[in-house]
Amino acid sequence: MKKIFSIIALSFLLLSCSEDFLDRQPEDTLSPGTFYRNPAEIKSGLVGCYKVLQNIYNQTDLPLIIELMSDDGKDRFRTGVWQTFKKTNSDSQPGIWNNNFKMIANCNTIIGIIDRYTPKNAEEEKLVKAYKAEASFLRALAYFNLVRIYGPVPMVSETFTDLTKAFGIGRTPVNEIYNNLIIPDLEYATINCLTKTALKGEEARASKGAALTMLGKVYLTMNNHPKASETLKRLIVDKEAGAYALLPDFKNVFQSTNKFHNESIFEVNFNIAAGQPSYWFRWVNNDVGLIWGVGGATNLLVEHNLMREFVDNGESVRYSTAIDSGYIASSTIPVQGWVIKHTPPPAQLKQYNNTGTDNNYIITRYADALLMYAEALMVTGKKDEALIYLNQVRSRVNMPAVKVEDLNMDTILHERRVELAYEGHRYFDLVRTGKAIDVLTKVLMTKVDYDTNITISAPIPQEQLLLPIPVAEIEKDQTLPQNPGY
Repeated sequence: MKKIFSIIALSFLLLSCSEDFLDRQPEDTLSPGTFYRNPAEIKSGLVGCYKVLQNIYNQTDLPLIIELMSDDGKDRFRTGVWQTFKKTNSDSQPGIWNNNFKMIANCNTIIGIIDRYTPKNAEEEKLVKAYKAEASFLRALAYFNLVRIYGPVPMVSETFTDLTKAFGIGRTPVNEIYNNLIIPDLEYATINCLTKTALKGEEARASKGAALTMLGKVYLTMNNHPKASETLKRLIVDKEAGAYALLPDFKNVFQSTNKFHNESIFEVNFNIAAGQPSYWFRWVNNDVGLIWGVGGATNLLVEHNLMREFVDNGESVRYSTAIDSGYIASSTIPVQGWVIKHTPPPAQLKQYNNTGTDNNYIITRYADALLMYAEALMVTGKKDEALIYLNQVRSRVNMPAVKVEDLNMDTILHERRVELAYEGHRYFDLVRTGKAIDVLTKVLMTKVDYDTNITISAPIPQEQLLLPIPVAEIEKDQTLPQNPGY
């Protein structure tokens, strides 16, 4: 197996113990030389793996960039490099690279520690296997992020202490990373992670349900629809991970006071009191004065074509839960919608400007799994069965059932768009289905309502679907060639 290469992984610090899982603010790097004497101390080390999620899924990192690159989000004038796909090698977003590799480094460390640990009895063995499974899940998630954003990246699965071995790995082909790391890690997690019920009180941890859902998403991304169907069936039909369900009221899914509910499968926990606040709201809402002030060009605003898709399809429930009306009585700027998912009510935002919020970021939930399962069933020729799960999601928000003759990939993508808007799925959905260039080009070249600024005159280049490799990493390691077009 290859050794870990990233410089950030060299700055290991000792992790201090935490009495309760994610209750305190732990260090987010682990020392490979730390000695763990029992499962409780191993668990404290595992906290350092989870801690990095709060960097990856916060403020200006991963969620902002993939929403701006989708047809749901835009910058203030629709001219930014993310939206217009005019990125150069200076637009690599090193925070996404560094934070995901930091989580990989931490997971490699704790997995290595667990592999060297000898359990004292069967109960202890089951426990440490669960901890290893959670670290494996997080490592797979980090690599899943990286390969979808940068393409081939160095595949690493072991810790090291010799700095001379830090470079020279090169970029591992994407399929090799999927087949040799991501899928095996997630398969191990599906077997050894605890169920959500067994994690009562510690639901921020990765469960068997999270592992099954993420593995299903990986297979969909690889266009392996039979395996996606088989995997998601274990979650939805066989109830292998316990009972998940759609919440009766869609608006209750995203409330900060309603964390880890029956629909939640995996979410990043934020907690002001524990020193772990979310500032995501600062980049999606105008009420704190940031959108129309300094930094407005890089904030996430709502595309009018999405607003039009909601309105034209009578999507009142999902529209009002995802987007604020955007009306500002004192503004001369035309009506502009604002993202309100994962944020407090607009009237409360100013009080959180300095403290941050407790609003969690939901990486995946049961509606996502149902729609993925419907897609996999449809592609494998089981349209009648697919409609059962697609229409479960529509029924919850009082939308009429889709008929079998109307079911196709565009129907699935529409449903995923309006159900999962601003939850980090849309851009990846367009890319994995091969529709990104056509859909995004059309949006950027079409005037819709108040979005009248056209800044491209040709289809977006294929190579722009990936981000460039951070230049600093290439300067450190000449075996990391830059992505084409940069």
